[in-house]
Amino acid sequence: MENEMTNDSNPALIDIYLKALLMRESTNNYEAKHKASIIKDYATGKPIRVQALGGYGILDINFEKWAEQAGLQEFSMEDEDWKDPVAQDTIARYKVQEYFNKYNSWDAVSIAWFSGEGNANELVRNGTIDYTQADSNGVNIKDYVASMNNLISEELMKMEIPMEPINLPSTVAGPPTPPVIAKQRDNQQVFAAQILDAMTKANAGGMRPSFESQVPAEAGSFEDAVVETKVKRGEIR
Repeated sequence: MENEMTNDSNPALIDIYLKALLMRESTNNYEAKHKASIIKDYATGKPIRVQALGGYGILDINFEKWAEQAGLQEFSMEDEDWKDPVAQDTIARYKVQEYFNKYNSWDAVSIAWFSGEGNANELVRNGTIDYTQADSNGVNIKDYVASMNNLISEELMKMEIPMEPINLPSTVAGPPTPPVIAKQRDNQQVFAAQILDAMTKANAGGMRPSFESQVPAEAGSFEDAVVETKVKRGEIR
């Protein structure tokens, strides 16, 4: 299921995911040093000591390799470049984007980040994994994914949707409306609103009242309203 990686896939969601990941791994602390742990080296199968560093909890053994992949050729662990927030953001963005393009699933991205690509591959291949697997701190995959999804939801709630200004159509001044006609027009608008309100309330209550029982007498009879409508439509002259 590997897809060709692009740099523009879901850019808004990538930003949201990175904010959630930064909060989940370090509470936004770019200089965090996580508890060291022992894992199995995928290349040799032997146990090795690793330590997650920085805001995104990137393993020390991955930092330089991922930095090179992200285009940071001068990155050096000896120079403690891992403490640079810009470098961390660049590396994390590159890797999260790569994972998303590969798995097309945010849950799989979280699983790959937390427990390795092996579990993410298995999830995509089989549709499930052993979610009870836990890290050295006792956090299992299920809880980690759930916490990431909660943080992503919180970030989504913070999003501000820009409101575009409404450009009302310009009006062209015409001859003034005679006061008597204006008065009639205003009354018709009031009556129309009263009719709509009455019929809406009646429908909500399951009733079908008569026209005459729900509108002011000044509005005329139902037949008068029908005739007036037909005149306006040009059906009657």
